[in-house]
Amino acid sequence: MGSDHRTTSPGIGDGIKNPLRRAARVQRVDPLIPVGWPVRDEAEAQEVWSFLSEEIEHRWNGSIPDPLVEDDGTLRPTLIGLWSEGRLIGGAFVRPAIEEAAGFAANGWENAAQVVRERVCVTEAIAVRRECRGKGIGLQIKGYCDAWAREHHALLMLSIPTNDGARHLNEKAGHTVLDTDVSMVLQFTCDGKPVTGGVTFHREQTEGYSAWAFKVLAKTHGAALRVGQCPHPAVEASTEDHNSIIRLDGTGEAPKIDTIA
Repeated sequence: MGSDHRTTSPGIGDGIKNPLRRAARVQRVDPLIPVGWPVRDEAEAQEVWSFLSEEIEHRWNGSIPDPLVEDDGTLRPTLIGLWSEGRLIGGAFVRPAIEEAAGFAANGWENAAQVVRERVCVTEAIAVRRECRGKGIGLQIKGYCDAWAREHHALLMLSIPTNDGARHLNEKAGHTVLDTDVSMVLQFTCDGKPVTGGVTFHREQTEGYSAWAFKVLAKTHGAALRVGQCPHPAVEASTEDHNSIIRLDGTGEAPKIDTIA
């Protein structure tokens, strides 16, 4: 399923301050609740990877993520498994938003792109064995993924539900699911003023339902990553169109206006 990203305001400054790269002061909330764990060896990695591949069609084109033997607290591609009585009953795959950062890098905002790679996480896949569904296990794993990402300094969690079940799971977990006829917009600000343009991301519907979902995991002071939406096709780089981007949420203080300006 295709996805594109474009800038909506190329005239905004080319750089972003170093304090933003450190994501300001992240305020941690909620302790990490143990529901499963990151895979610890090659055997667990292969088991979870095979299970996810059998259950759903995820979009990761890279190799199987390495087991998380030594956790240094940074975001990296990670497989998470939930076992019961020695049997794998659920799993997940989370990764840093490397692909999504490309939209900022392509417009010369490399520091912003680095923040996205280090501070934005993507839940690429969640699956529960068929006979174990309907017991809230998927919601527990979803919550664990959010908490794990927060523990690893993520400000924002993204995901792409591709069916009604995944959409409802995201909504139950407190994620905002966008409509299919709008694009998601990410933009960096500092003290409420834009320091990058808005980069848009859209999900094509050529292979069925596919939408963006997000949840803010932590708040920052000063520098912030703001999330919005705009009509698709992506808006042109004009003041009128730019002001049509609706601000939905962000990691900083909410402005008094409802558009990304």
